[in-house]
Amino acid sequence: MKFSYRHGYDPDFNNERIRDQAPKWLRKLYFSKILGKFLQDVMSSNYDKRPIATYDLIYDISAMDDEEPDEYDLSHTPAADVLRNLVMGVSWYRFYDIVETVAEKLITIDDDDNFAWSTPKNESFSFSAYRQRVNELFSEYKVDWKMNDTGQLESPLPPFLEDKINGVDEKLTDHFKPARAHYAKARTFALGSHRDAENSIKESISAIESVCRTFYPSAATLGEALKIMKKDGSVSPMLLTVIEKFYAYANAEPAVRHGSDKDSSVQEYDAELALHFAAAFIRTLILRKEAKIT
Repeated sequence: MKFSYRHGYDPDFNNERIRDQAPKWLRKLYFSKILGKFLQDVMSSNYDKRPIATYDLIYDISAMDDEEPDEYDLSHTPAADVLRNLVMGVSWYRFYDIVETVAEKLITIDDDDNFAWSTPKNESFSFSAYRQRVNELFSEYKVDWKMNDTGQLESPLPPFLEDKINGVDEKLTDHFKPARAHYAKARTFALGSHRDAENSIKESISAIESVCRTFYPSAATLGEALKIMKKDGSVSPMLLTVIEKFYAYANAEPAVRHGSDKDSSVQEYDAELALHFAAAFIRTLILRKEAKIT
């Protein structure tokens, strides 16, 4: 962070947390320090290595608002300058759409390169490099978003919790695929840019139910699965009582699992609590089952 920012001398820089805004200085830093490094430039010796086609990105950004780029600008102005003007001029939320769009393109390019029998790619132009640069920039300048491993921006978590959350996601493979889908939705609704606390809690309890019914296919509901688990002793009955209470809460709370004539009282932090609780229980159950098998 430069001198004038650190000491508060730049009037355009406010050293506070940024969430529902994208200041001009942030856009400039993103373009110069990150995006510009990934753009194809016919004047650069790295033209063939840089992954992002500037014109394609211009058209993609314009399409976000059902518009087309100005053909006169494209024919009389360098493409990089046209793109920079777009990044600087879009609404704050569209700026973060651009950040995610570039990530999506890089993930697709990385996947294509993995199947290509050509010279190994330069990792400095990979999605992982882009993600690292975005997260470092946002962290340094107190931007309250962090890019996850799928290229989406979400609220940052303490490193320990993030490791645990990601660890659960890694466990939900193969026959846990339905649970993984529920868990991904719960995470997006709780931590993503378009938060929905009620739906996040619903998806968290659905993820638990999916895992339990995968282990106990004879159970038609989560309640039935918990009864079987109490009998086989795979998890402490006292802990299962907590799950039963969580399930009862989700069913009783207005607008979570059922419609209601009452307003919802659920808050964003309630959804985060439910997400972490679901993650901890799912991880515990899977690890206990794996331990019994081995």
